[in-house]
Amino acid sequence: MEGESAITRKRTMKLDEHRRVMQLVASKSDWIAERLSQLDAVRHLMGHTTPARPQAIELPALAESWRVEYRATRSRTVGARTACPGRIVVAGSIDDVVACQAALRRWLARRAKDALAPWLANVAQQIGLRFTDLSVKNQRTRWGSCTLQNRVSLNCKLLFLPREQARYVMVHELCHTLEHNHSNRFWAHLRMFEPKADALHRKLGDAWKLVPTWAQRGSGLVL
Repeated sequence: MEGESAITRKRTMKLDEHRRVMQLVASKSDWIAERLSQLDAVRHLMGHTTPARPQAIELPALAESWRVEYRATRSRTVGARTACPGRIVVAGSIDDVVACQAALRRWLARRAKDALAPWLANVAQQIGLRFTDLSVKNQRTRWGSCTLQNRVSLNCKLLFLPREQARYVMVHELCHTLEHNHSNRFWAHLRMFEPKADALHRKLGDAWKLVPTWAQRGSGLVL
């Protein structure tokens, strides 16, 4: 009898533990689904592709088109600079395709910093919210974030998105200055400031496909 009771208690404990695990998974279902969606969105970028030097760069968020010129010099390094409106010059050891792409990612980060800082400030003023600082990064799976100190971070790849989607990310992160979570109250604030929030949020799931491969390599760049 005592042996049977011990076995029953063990079975009950295992069932309780299994139930708690399932409840935990269920409570995190939205978070898990979002992460799986992000992984699926960038899965096509994980294959082995031949590196290429882009000849042109389109930035829909800014309605800009850039032509890229390559100039070989004796320098062992590679740099990219804005020569004039609509033209980027990449100079140095341009036979090194990987280095050329890295130089263009640095250029992209600088362009994003110049463009996103005043844009974010303007959006914040429009909706009446405040942030303390802005950093621009080259992240793999995040369009933006906001710290508890209301420091906003934006991905330089936002420049490859349609303008309304890039703006939505800004409003989204600014709403985190009110609610540092994704609670119902957060979404209520977001939908008030951006009536098309739900539709725009869904579109972001596939938005990574708009980012060219050369811009996806590398991450963590901060300006």
